[in-house]
Amino acid sequence: MDTLQKNRIAFTAQSEGFSSDGETYADEAGLEWMLADLPLSSGAEALDIATGTGEFARALSPHVATVVGLDATDAMLERGRNFVARAGLDNIEFRNGLVQELPFEDESFDIVSSRYAFHHFADPKPVISEMARVCRTDGYIIVVDIVVPDSSNGAAYNYYEWLCDQSHTRCLEADEFRTYFELFGMQVVSARMRDLEEELIEWMDFSLTEKKHRERILRAVRTELGGGRATGLAPHERESTLCFMQRDLAIVGRKLASPG
Repeated sequence: MDTLQKNRIAFTAQSEGFSSDGETYADEAGLEWMLADLPLSSGAEALDIATGTGEFARALSPHVATVVGLDATDAMLERGRNFVARAGLDNIEFRNGLVQELPFEDESFDIVSSRYAFHHFADPKPVISEMARVCRTDGYIIVVDIVVPDSSNGAAYNYYEWLCDQSHTRCLEADEFRTYFELFGMQVVSARMRDLEEELIEWMDFSLTEKKHRERILRAVRTELGGGRATGLAPHERESTLCFMQRDLAIVGRKLASPG
């Protein structure tokens, strides 16, 4: 089974867990944090790739002229359309399509975004290349994603992320995103990180983690809390609740004019 099939299966199953208020993995303060360094204008045309149910597309909507939300999973798109209709938003359009082969002409959008998706892609390079291709000169790309909190435990961290959600491929390190942006003609104008505390059981419940994998994650976390091998999750207990740390990156790049 290839990565696309895994993603479609995983997100079809998870689609019912996405809230209509747009706060799945992003409350209002979180969305403001993500958008803080992205230049926005009322006349801008935006594209949100791997949009899911369109939560980031909905966050962009009040600040731009139009938003296209692109995703490869029909169940997510249908749920997104229902959310948009319920909210009375008339400047968001949803389309089915692949992030590695964006179905748009060169320089079609002023803003191209992706939120919490890159750790599900088989290869980030063609995706960033496509985002840059369809972005207009002097337009902006923004990527928000979880990144490896500690490079010394990167392999372990990605392993437990994969155990939780089989559609996970690899969390990049922050410097990798910067390198890819520059490789495809984007000048990095902002790169900010934040650490968030997440509840372990809630994380696995939302991801519909298989029982055997839940048990393996819990054993590993409890072993680390007892002084054993590090999982990369930085586990801890808060009021008897098992928690771990997630690191988010919000990186914004401006597309430079091609030489010559």
